[in-house]
Amino acid sequence: MSIPFGSTGKFRLFVYGTLKRGGIRHGPLRSQRFLCEAKTAPRYALHDLGDYPGLVHCPEEGMAVYGELYEVDCSLKEWLDATEGAPNWFNLEAIELDPHDAPTWAYFFQGKADEKPRIASGRWEIQP
Repeated sequence: MSIPFGSTGKFRLFVYGTLKRGGIRHGPLRSQRFLCEAKTAPRYALHDLGDYPGLVHCPEEGMAVYGELYEVDCSLKEWLDATEGAPNWFNLEAIELDPHDAPTWAYFFQGKADEKPRIASGRWEIQP
């Protein structure tokens, strides 16, 4: 699936950590359209990286990951990439939600997640 990002238009973004409402990096998403709380298909894992979580592909032992779904202006992609350290730290990739109804994107961790604890609930809670 090709990433449909230009300088105009919108895309669907699944967020599961500091970009969620109440998260320290949520700022610019406040002006975007919140669609709903969402969960992924059971093909992923969420790891505790300390101050934030990391999402990884895990087709064999995967689980649902819980987060929020937004409709985001493509003009925010540059800010999102900088915030997430793309493409070296996190990279924007297609993700499958449950139920799957439209192309959606999320930032996947690019490091060695297996060295970090897995979040068994699939839900990262905003730290107070």
